[in-house]
Amino acid sequence: MSFEIWLSFSFLVFLLVLTPGPSVLIGMSHALRYGARPTLMTALGDVTANMIQMVIAAVGLGALLATSAEAFAVVKWCGVAFLLVIGLMSFFRKSKVIKDKTGIETKKSTGYEVASRRKLFREGFLVAAGNPKAIAFFGALFPQFVDPTAPLAPQLLILGATFVVLDYTFVMIYAMGAARIMPWLVRRGGDNMIARVSGGVLIIAAGLLSLIEMPESVAGTRY
Repeated sequence: MSFEIWLSFSFLVFLLVLTPGPSVLIGMSHALRYGARPTLMTALGDVTANMIQMVIAAVGLGALLATSAEAFAVVKWCGVAFLLVIGLMSFFRKSKVIKDKTGIETKKSTGYEVASRRKLFREGFLVAAGNPKAIAFFGALFPQFVDPTAPLAPQLLILGATFVVLDYTFVMIYAMGAARIMPWLVRRGGDNMIARVSGGVLIIAAGLLSLIEMPESVAGTRY
């Protein structure tokens, strides 16, 4: 793989991750509630799902989502349902109720809630895994930048690592930006404002995911 090809791929991925999607939005939601540093686990869950999706695409299973309307729809609507449920739970949660055993107690020094790393990782992973277009995207994108005359594995490793680094970086950039506005939100609307905004962000993410269309190859074979 030439440097020019890698640079073209990097620029394309940069443009892709620059636009907030469901994974970025859940990172922002977590940063508002839990702070920027704990959201590192959310971003880790996101890129872990992405790496699994890359492997699935590399072994050819991504073709199932790229050609089957039913499989694509099942994965998509499961992702939408998950985002909607956790969004509504956050939106209607009472921030003033502090319980030691629920995992939503508040740190007095920062005002952020406390959540386990496992919970943040799991939610970041499930949101990314619930985006069916990712597998189809990897399956369609990677071949455009692979040199068929060169060994395949090193090229896929470079492309995958580049995507993971850029995706992780931008999820955290957006998350840190969201965390910085948390004190302003509290001053404007009290503690419950954080729950409303973070829940609203996830509901928006569910809406965006629901609008994802099937790949063109699917649309052309439906009738």
